[in-house]
Amino acid sequence: MPAHLINLTCLGLATMFFASPARGQASAQNPPEKVPGKSAIESEGFFKLEKVHRIDISVLPAPGVVKPLAPLIAEPRKYVMATVTEGENVYPDVGIHLRGGLGSFRPVTEKCGFTINMDKFEATKNFHGMEKWHLANSAQDGSYLSEYICNEMLRAAGVPSPRVTHAIVSLNGMSKGFYVLKEGYDAHFLKRYFQNADGNFYDGGFLRDIDQPIELVRTKKDVKDWADLKALVAAVREPDPQKRFELLEKLLDMDVFISGFCIQAILGDWDGYVFNRNNYRIYHDPKRDKIVFLPSGLDQEFGNADQGPLVPPMKGMVAIAVFNTPEGKARYMKRMDEINKAIMDPVKWNKRLDELQARLQPEIAKVDSKAGADYPNQLKRIRDFFNIRGKSIERQLKAVK
Repeated sequence: MPAHLINLTCLGLATMFFASPARGQASAQNPPEKVPGKSAIESEGFFKLEKVHRIDISVLPAPGVVKPLAPLIAEPRKYVMATVTEGENVYPDVGIHLRGGLGSFRPVTEKCGFTINMDKFEATKNFHGMEKWHLANSAQDGSYLSEYICNEMLRAAGVPSPRVTHAIVSLNGMSKGFYVLKEGYDAHFLKRYFQNADGNFYDGGFLRDIDQPIELVRTKKDVKDWADLKALVAAVREPDPQKRFELLEKLLDMDVFISGFCIQAILGDWDGYVFNRNNYRIYHDPKRDKIVFLPSGLDQEFGNADQGPLVPPMKGMVAIAVFNTPEGKARYMKRMDEINKAIMDPVKWNKRLDELQARLQPEIAKVDSKAGADYPNQLKRIRDFFNIRGKSIERQLKAVK
């Protein structure tokens, strides 16, 4: 096995089924060799357990506040102090706030989502090697597997993406139900993929492209005034296709971008960067001076398996700029063929879904008997997707050739 794949396996960045072909010597999916740190080992062990965890969140009343949850009702996106308990592990004084987009946000009185920041109020604290993690309510995904499987596919294709597991959650003693537990884009995540967390890290926000003001979430010792994104915008706007691709390849981790582009097209990710300029993060790796696009919010996938186009309608300006060059289009088609052959094996995915159903369905039934009984129907659309989509992509690639 090549050294780069051995390294990925040790760090938990590849899945149990698939390996990603590598192109170059330096990219996010082919990092230099390093011994994983304590946090990386701890988080790897946590996600390898593949079990349903029990998470209890307790919010105490703030000074002068009678009802403990009143601050989360008044300002749901503002951090409050809480204690998180997981079995015998108790984590006091951590920060939590509610999370979720337009379709998934729920108030604290309902099945809300949570973001947990372990060191918001006390430095150096982490949860199984994570400073930041999320509990997603999966309001738009009754299978609780869209984020799980899509991120597994991305990692198999060499795209940095969060690891996912599951939990049953309670808040102040009241059951909230079954959740998707996902690691956050914290310093440990960045170091695992890029060996540093010093670069500019951006949140694309809602329906914004890189030529618009997007939030700089964190930075340390990196270029200022959005100079990295401004340079990328200038490259995107270069009229000559050959020169444009050369400029883009200098600034962009092209292997990761095209691989992520292919996965979004396979999934029909209508609300991601390529289709809709939404649900994405950007990291500027200062060591390589490369910009890396990181997909996010993959909770509404596995539809339109047979009719989804090989090349999706694009709104993301970087995707348009890359694809509308001869080299970019050729690289996209070649990578699509590689990924389709390596990842879209329906036999392996159906076996994987059998394993996941055996683990999750009894746990879901414990908190929601109706959802537990309906769970096979929720998985059917995912099974149908893998049974159909790979063949559809293959047919379309043959038509292009």
